[in-house]
Amino acid sequence: MQKPSLKITFIYFLLIYFIALSTSTFPQFQKSTYKILGINVTGNKTADAQTIIANTGLKVGDEISIPSDQTNNAIQRLWKLGIFEDIQLIIEKKIDDGIFLQIKIKEYPRLEQFVIKGNDEVSTDKINKEITIVRGQTLKPQEVARIIQKIKDLYTEEGYLNAKITPKYYTFLKADTSEDEITVTWRNEKDFSDEYQTTYELKKAISFSSIERIKERVLVILDIQEGEEVKIRKIEFNGNIAYDDDDLKSEFNDTKEKKWWKFWSSANFKKDKFEKDKELLQKFYLKNGYRDFVILRDTLIYSEDKKFVDLIIDVYEGNQYKVRNIVWEGNTVYSDEVLSERLNFKKGDIYNYERFNQNLHYNEKQSDVSSLYQDNGYLAFSLEAKEQKVSDDSIDIIIKINEGNRFKIGKVDIQGNTKTKDKVIRRELFTVPGYYFSRGLIIRSLQQLANLQYFNSESLYKSGIDYRPVNDSTVNLIYKVEEKSSDYLNASVGYSGAFGFSGAIGFTLTNFSITEPFQMGGGQILNFNWQFGVGNYYRTFSLGFTEPWLMDTPTSIGFDLFDTRQRYVYDMRKSGISFRLGRRLTWPDDYFYVQGSFRFQYNDIIDGGGFYIEGLTRQYTIGTAITRTDIDNPIFPSRGSKFAFNAEFSGGPLLPGNVDYYKFDLTTDWYKALFNTNRIVLYANTNLGYIHNLGDFKKIDPFDFYYMGGNGMIIATVPLRGYEDRSLGIVDAGGNVIGSRVMVKYTFELRGALALEPIPIYLLAFAEAGNVYFDIKQANFFDLKRSVGVGARVLINPIGLLGFDYGYGFDRKSVDGKDPQWIFHFQFGKGF
Repeated sequence: MQKPSLKITFIYFLLIYFIALSTSTFPQFQKSTYKILGINVTGNKTADAQTIIANTGLKVGDEISIPSDQTNNAIQRLWKLGIFEDIQLIIEKKIDDGIFLQIKIKEYPRLEQFVIKGNDEVSTDKINKEITIVRGQTLKPQEVARIIQKIKDLYTEEGYLNAKITPKYYTFLKADTSEDEITVTWRNEKDFSDEYQTTYELKKAISFSSIERIKERVLVILDIQEGEEVKIRKIEFNGNIAYDDDDLKSEFNDTKEKKWWKFWSSANFKKDKFEKDKELLQKFYLKNGYRDFVILRDTLIYSEDKKFVDLIIDVYEGNQYKVRNIVWEGNTVYSDEVLSERLNFKKGDIYNYERFNQNLHYNEKQSDVSSLYQDNGYLAFSLEAKEQKVSDDSIDIIIKINEGNRFKIGKVDIQGNTKTKDKVIRRELFTVPGYYFSRGLIIRSLQQLANLQYFNSESLYKSGIDYRPVNDSTVNLIYKVEEKSSDYLNASVGYSGAFGFSGAIGFTLTNFSITEPFQMGGGQILNFNWQFGVGNYYRTFSLGFTEPWLMDTPTSIGFDLFDTRQRYVYDMRKSGISFRLGRRLTWPDDYFYVQGSFRFQYNDIIDGGGFYIEGLTRQYTIGTAITRTDIDNPIFPSRGSKFAFNAEFSGGPLLPGNVDYYKFDLTTDWYKALFNTNRIVLYANTNLGYIHNLGDFKKIDPFDFYYMGGNGMIIATVPLRGYEDRSLGIVDAGGNVIGSRVMVKYTFELRGALALEPIPIYLLAFAEAGNVYFDIKQANFFDLKRSVGVGARVLINPIGLLGFDYGYGFDRKSVDGKDPQWIFHFQFGKGF
């Protein structure tokens, strides 16, 4: 590839030189006028000669002065075409006062293909996105240089600051044709021994004329030498006084020093992540009152072998500011005291800029100033905060409020639902026509719609509401939903070393309509389940139906039919039916739900295993459940909590039957988003249970007792990963685990979502501790069996969940006498 042409100014003087050589009657550089007798073009390969002449603006018969602006403008017009790397305008012949002009040009070569070689760390697809020149376009050196720089930027982002990219240019050598394809051989224009071949299919319109065009083109190989990753040897700060270097380094998420003991950290320098870390440093200072903080510069100092880099960051901290006075202007609805209470800043407080803005505009608890107004109809509410420095370390804040008019809700429309009926959606909405506009109730309504699991949660929160003001006091609301499949085939499989494979098949229709069973969309739930164990250990059938909104009120009603047989330690069968009736409460708040239940069942102990009393018993059970659910996403909650308290009473002095006990279960779940993203979540769970017999202990259905261990796929078993299924509990004389009366378990998980829509996928790391005890007298809540591990979950509709855990039980020796080891738990079909 030749170097670019000479600059226009040089060509202009070269033109004058040729004119002087071709004339003998005029002294050099003397301006003369000629008549153009003819114009021809040489050097063109793909550009049409007549088009080139036309673009100069020169015509045969015109008079031209040499030298003049005419010749300069003609060359300028050709340069603007952007397809020539050299242009010369020459007097080819002179006859009296007429001349023949020759336009001598050299075209830029045209590209046939870019080939990427030597890339491992950056994908070819990603590199190709930076190549904007397509086949047939002119290939300019400056464009190639720009592409190379963009590719280098990709490598810089990945920590490969020493990457070298060399362009190699290949020209056409020959073409060989077979029945189906043409193979073109290219030769390096600098090294004739270096050849490269490309293959074209004949059926893709590669004809002889196409090959003729290819002969004039250039193939470019970008030879990439990635080099080694550049690691950060040292990070230093200059100008920091309030915080030492270690404090500031700890604010970086990804930019870390290389330490021999940090085997989990690569310490690569990645420019894009460093830029984000600088933003985190800025936020850190702003949170601590340093409003004048600025990063002056950052410098990279390479080691001699260019494998390491020292990062020097110069900062200016400025003074730490505290709040002196907060002045409210324009507020008539709420007093200064009410607004200041919401803002939650007092005189002398450090000016935490992040918390100030959250409490002013929007915070997670919706206890900010804006929520106060916008939850009470003030849709057009706005405010502007101005800072006023009053000394070196104090600041006054003037907040000007524009309250605007109070709006009521006009119409509430729904868009995007093709299956789910409007009434199913409307009954979940808290925004009712005629009510005052409320941002909080809109958020709650979106949360309710997300909890239905009928709609894409991400799109619901991003663009699920549209405001349409009708006048200065009325606003229409439009809820926009994007439906997704929410029904499950409910096929599930679990595996454990103790029991082998277990599983279930069935279906769950979460948006069923009993009046229109083939159309669906009624919000009712119909489920059938057949659960089975390896060999003849156990099997169970169940059929259930739930109407969550009886007579369009927040009252649910449902029933379940069931039949279960288990042959493990004991041989028993139970059959029965249960009824449920529930209601959403308004006190203490409308996140609470209460449900009552009644269950009747036959328990047939065929073989008691030397422990349970054999024979047929009848069991009548009443129960109640109080729950509170306040989460943002039922599939992958990132904030909020769940609480459930269940109580059962069977037999005793109030109910017939010959099974007598009472039972309590308490479950709490807590979710906290980390790092200001809903994709990284800390999850905590507490699970407590207690059952006490009022009559003969051995008559109680074994399924009502507590068992623990494994992945929880075995019937009536509380999961505890890192241990075998049902391995925790009281052991009878035959070495078999029998049910326990007391259960306690704690779980902590760090979850990271790789994707939420359309297929939720997340990874997790867990720590668990739990145990079961024969009765409350023997319970020792400090004697917990501990485990840690990692896992993954993916939810695939309509099949359900696919998950695995790899757990290590620290206390396995005291459970089953075996040494602790990593245990793999697999599950398929169980919900998140």
